[in-house]
Amino acid sequence: MEIGLTEAVRKMASAGTLPAAREDELLFCWDLSRVDFGQRKLLVASNAATRLCAITRMAAADWRHIDDIPPRLVEDAVDSAGLDARAYLELAGGVRLSKTHGRRALGCMNDLSRILDPARIDMGEKLQWREMALFTRRFISKCAGHEGYGVPAERFAEDLRVLRTRLGM
Repeated sequence: MEIGLTEAVRKMASAGTLPAAREDELLFCWDLSRVDFGQRKLLVASNAATRLCAITRMAAADWRHIDDIPPRLVEDAVDSAGLDARAYLELAGGVRLSKTHGRRALGCMNDLSRILDPARIDMGEKLQWREMALFTRRFISKCAGHEGYGVPAERFAEDLRVLRTRLGM
């Protein structure tokens, strides 16, 4: 699984120089973006193919552990879509940090970041389940891996089904 860091996330995490994205299967590519609401900082993880996403509140100390956070966010995003996160993580393999996965995927993630409403963010909760449910199950949008409009959870489930069929699973 390849995790693309935006420049803002890379700097906050002091991640150093990152390699270019190399993963061919967009279903295994996720991009991370930082969203600031004043002193409140959120991390948005978005699947490069489908826009399936996870959103979490970040404390200053969390940025130093950027390697540990993506697998949990991906697991939460896949769970929020009603799918088997453990099976997906096994298929996806280990985590590799990289640059982001192209302009189209990055544009989709930036759209999610712009749509976030500070009034709906619950700073008492680490994971923003309400926002994740909205963007994952009810938000109809375009994405990098598909033509036209669709719901991220449905697209992710379909892409995963196609991949498993292709792999003979």
